Amino acid sequence: MKKDITCFMPYSHECQPNRTLEAFMRHPRVAHIYLLVQSPLNDEEIPAPCTQLVVEDLFSTHTSHQIAAHADTPFLLLYTKSQSLELGYMALERLVDYASTPDTGMVYADHYQWIKGERKAHPVIDYQLGSVRDDFDFGSLLLFPTNRFLQGIHQLETQPSYNSSALYALRLSISRMFRLVHIREYLYTEIEEDTRKSGEKQFDYVDPRNRETQIEREAAFTWHLKQIGAYLPPVTREINFQDEFETEASVIIPVRNRVRTIEDAIRSVLEQETSFPFNLIIADNHSTDGTSEIIADYANRYPQLIHLIPEQTDLGIGGCWNLAVNHPACGRFAIQLDSDDLYSGPDTLQRIVDKFHQEKCAMVIGSYRMTDFQLNTLPPGIIDHKEWTDTNGHNNALRINGLGAPRAFYTPLLRDIRVPNTSYGEDYALGLAFSRTYRIGRIYDVLYLCRRWEGNSDAALSIEKTNQNNSYKDSLRTLEIKKRQELLRQSRPDNQAWTGPDFIQSQLASWELARKNHEALKQVQTRELHIDGNTLIIQFNPARAISTLAKLDKASLEARPCFLCLENKPAEQESIRINLDEAFDVRINPYPILPGHLTISSEKHQWQTLADKNERQLPGRLVTWFNEHFAPGYTIFYNGAKCGASALDHFHFQAAQQKDIPFIRQWDRLMESACLTGYEVQADNTLCKGYRIDNFICPIQAFITEGKAETSLRLLKEFLETLPLYPGETEPRYNLFAWTDRQGNYVAAYFPRTAHRPSCYTAEGDECIMVSPGALDMSGLLVVPRKEDYDKISENQLLQIYNEVSL
Repeated sequence: MKKDITCFMPYSHECQPNRTLEAFMRHPRVAHIYLLVQSPLNDEEIPAPCTQLVVEDLFSTHTSHQIAAHADTPFLLLYTKSQSLELGYMALERLVDYASTPDTGMVYADHYQWIKGERKAHPVIDYQLGSVRDDFDFGSLLLFPTNRFLQGIHQLETQPSYNSSALYALRLSISRMFRLVHIREYLYTEIEEDTRKSGEKQFDYVDPRNRETQIEREAAFTWHLKQIGAYLPPVTREINFQDEFETEASVIIPVRNRVRTIEDAIRSVLEQETSFPFNLIIADNHSTDGTSEIIADYANRYPQLIHLIPEQTDLGIGGCWNLAVNHPACGRFAIQLDSDDLYSGPDTLQRIVDKFHQEKCAMVIGSYRMTDFQLNTLPPGIIDHKEWTDTNGHNNALRINGLGAPRAFYTPLLRDIRVPNTSYGEDYALGLAFSRTYRIGRIYDVLYLCRRWEGNSDAALSIEKTNQNNSYKDSLRTLEIKKRQELLRQSRPDNQAWTGPDFIQSQLASWELARKNHEALKQVQTRELHIDGNTLIIQFNPARAISTLAKLDKASLEARPCFLCLENKPAEQESIRINLDEAFDVRINPYPILPGHLTISSEKHQWQTLADKNERQLPGRLVTWFNEHFAPGYTIFYNGAKCGASALDHFHFQAAQQKDIPFIRQWDRLMESACLTGYEVQADNTLCKGYRIDNFICPIQAFITEGKAETSLRLLKEFLETLPLYPGETEPRYNLFAWTDRQGNYVAAYFPRTAHRPSCYTAEGDECIMVSPGALDMSGLLVVPRKEDYDKISENQLLQIYNEVSL
């Protein structure tokens, strides 16, 4: 069995049982084990054949780079604890099975935990777009394809150096490129030393002792949001409270079966001292324990108390909130009080309403103190969320699990946004939704007493319930991230009424690299050759060396970040988003061959294969979009994975103006002797004809459709089936051009290919000519990045190049 795993794990000679190491050392797939130690050990303290790596902190940037430097096998296994670990039967094999799939960046698994001498199942949850909190539970055993780990490390190089947040930043980076895969199998057993209840763990992120780490986490997460296009600038939008309300504020209490606490909550509200009228709306969710009778008694004595009993029997806390805030008597501001909590003093409502008017904000959040029923402080004490900043709090809110209490809302907006009909996380969902667009006012003094008692929510949840809650909040983050991405797309200039020239001019004005390389096109040397009536152009373009000389083997592709993925594009490069069932981004090419050279890349990282997408008629749909929304006169072209694509791991097209494409300029002449190969009258009576063109420098198969930008799938399929399919490849080799001609016909021209590069590319000495033909080269514009090749290339050499790469 191949030794294809390198293991890395923290090590302490005093507490690491040898059986953990022995399990890895005996495993036939483990090539080497590196022990991560914070101070050097003596040789006799290091189990053979392990190697020690002296590190600062397990989760520092420096440690991550050390791990990357020593990972020389296909897979990298990281164990994040120093306690004993028991591998399950065939556990590493299963981890490798999942990690071997092409789109996987990391795998993690369900497992068991030893807790107080008992083995307990510990399932974990699936990773999704919104699984961005830094305490996401992966378990302690993580397996990476090494090349994916290295790609993640590469992205860390542009970030600050982290003391304790590099692993968090690394998995965010990997998640932008690949899947983090959850294996629903119990593959190992770890020792769990943190046996606190769930309600005690959930506030670790507000513990002042963790503040420096949290600042690092916020920096890493903010960088991530910018890369995925979800980072929002500071919100400055203010609210003018001009709506007519008879009541300034309403306290909302949703309740079900809280006979022990509801009277305290009611009195806490009635004791408020304000300069404005307020009322109390209680949504009594069919209580059966005497709670309803207590509420009714107070409602009879205090007219400002409104007792609502919903008709529905399926409402959660959020549903009760919706019922209350849509009541005609609800005031301008809706202010939270849970049925088992209290306001800290008689001035709470006044301070909240004053904050609304002072800051013209849409939501106000206070601070609270955890107490028992005798109002004694419980750990962690005061929860004030002072990590919030006016500049970045609305972004960082996506990383943490809560925003604080009490919460208060501007009622008209709350009615529009609506509260999710759940009994967990509904307040967090509102905080995210409000902060996306509106300012949130913060009060850091204690306004609220959160009384904890046995059986209260979040006090001691099972792992299954904790997972359910975490999955739900991750789904809220997923929704919110997508909404913020769309908001930013809509607000960017490129989603306004850009014309093609405006977009290109804007990019050339703001992006120095693109401007210099496009200006350099005016000075590039070209010369014409005339062969058998065809005009061919040789272009000396040194800027294209980056593409011509690109390494396209699998290892090289996997080792470099994909330059077509949005998260890796230069900050100066803007894009126009096109939604053709699948999203594409139009971007200016910073290394152009022709003026206005554009790249059209899928937002999804997927292999460069068009054949399996032919039914979607993507070239024709792109031609239509360009004609209608960008500028007429463009042609769309495609390089197959073995036909000139320098990013063959990312599906994309390119575009240039028809007038600059040599064979299109000669199209009328070429069609004079074209041979009709077939035709089809399609279902909508449009006629598609196929033609073989043999009088160009290389063969062309063209399909011309009258009336719409689609190619007959039958004719196209018959043609592609005549082309060879090479071993290990998923489509025949070809280049493609698509455009609308002067008569309004849609033309799709295919250039069948054999070799990716001609033999002269790898020849030695004077025989070497660095040319790597893509679609533009096949069109009659041969690009060479070296001056000596430009000077020496002859007509015979040119013919040999085209003969070798054409079918």
